[in-house]
Amino acid sequence: MIDRTMSILSQALDGLTAQQTVISSNLANIDTPNYSPRSVDFKSALQRELASSESNLRGFASPPATAPAADVAMEATDPRHFTSIGSLGDGSSTEVSTVAENTRNDSNRVDLETEMTALSETQISYEADSRLMSSKFAQLYGVLGGR
Repeated sequence: MIDRTMSILSQALDGLTAQQTVISSNLANIDTPNYSPRSVDFKSALQRELASSESNLRGFASPPATAPAADVAMEATDPRHFTSIGSLGDGSSTEVSTVAENTRNDSNRVDLETEMTALSETQISYEADSRLMSSKFAQLYGVLGGR
């Protein structure tokens, strides 16, 4: 990709796509006896990657010489805050796990409300990240002489 921001957004979109695929699979198997729904732990993977990037970047007083201005680290005042610098790697850090609760008599553990809520959240996140990516491309287009 063009810079670290675009790479992060691209990996985020890939992770959200994987999450949506797993949720769709769960919904497709809502009437399958003994089915255990799966989930993607994308947010934890993202937090781990950003935290490892943050620890690698401590000590920089200014952005690295080869990095664009978008890679300037923000100050995190709380351990739960994200930094502006990070890489999601190759996307292989997305984890899929099964859900343990049993909510129905046929041992199918898919809960329609939970899955639909997760699907809505994923769609909202995907749309937001897509708009950020489009905005970044529009900025680049403007810089390169576009109208």
